[in-house]
Amino acid sequence: MGTERRVLDNIKYEVAVAHNEQINPWFEYGTVWCDGITSDVADTIKTTLESNFNSKIQVSKLKATNTEPWDQYAFDIGAPDNG
Repeated sequence: MGTERRVLDNIKYEVAVAHNEQINPWFEYGTVWCDGITSDVADTIKTTLESNFNSKIQVSKLKATNTEPWDQYAFDIGAPDNG
């Protein structure tokens, strides 16, 4: 849980500095999730995760629906990037 808290705090800090926004990301089953963000913020989160884990990050965007009228991003942490 310590690693998750550190990474989430780092993500929030980087987004606040780069975009002057407050976001509420969370970990669920090893994936970082965040609702209602722009693609620019998603790029910042991806870059932050890559530097924290030295791994490739797969970003998925779940588009808004009638029942959930906001976009949601998922950031899956992959294998270490050895290159």
